[in-house]
Amino acid sequence: MFLYNVSVIAEETIHQEVVSWIQDNIVQSQKFQVHFLEMLQSPHEGMTYCIQVIFPTEDHIADFQQVHLIPLQQLISDVYKDKVFLFDSTMKYLKK
Repeated sequence: MFLYNVSVIAEETIHQEVVSWIQDNIVQSQKFQVHFLEMLQSPHEGMTYCIQVIFPTEDHIADFQQVHLIPLQQLISDVYKDKVFLFDSTMKYLKK
């Protein structure tokens, strides 16, 4: 099992627009079960959000990236350049 995390850091002046887009285009997806969180006490300026999805294999992550991450990156590049930053990470659950 894998946890895929996308952290999104947005300037306070536009963060609600970004949150709305994420809710409409990623959280409401019927294809993946998405957890959308706001980071409290973030060390970054602005607002930090995390999009987290659990996948059985890494191949499923690639599908999620194609369907959701690439459009989000395009939106940031086209509309919110230098106002929104994101980074992603993949973590593997360890068996006990």
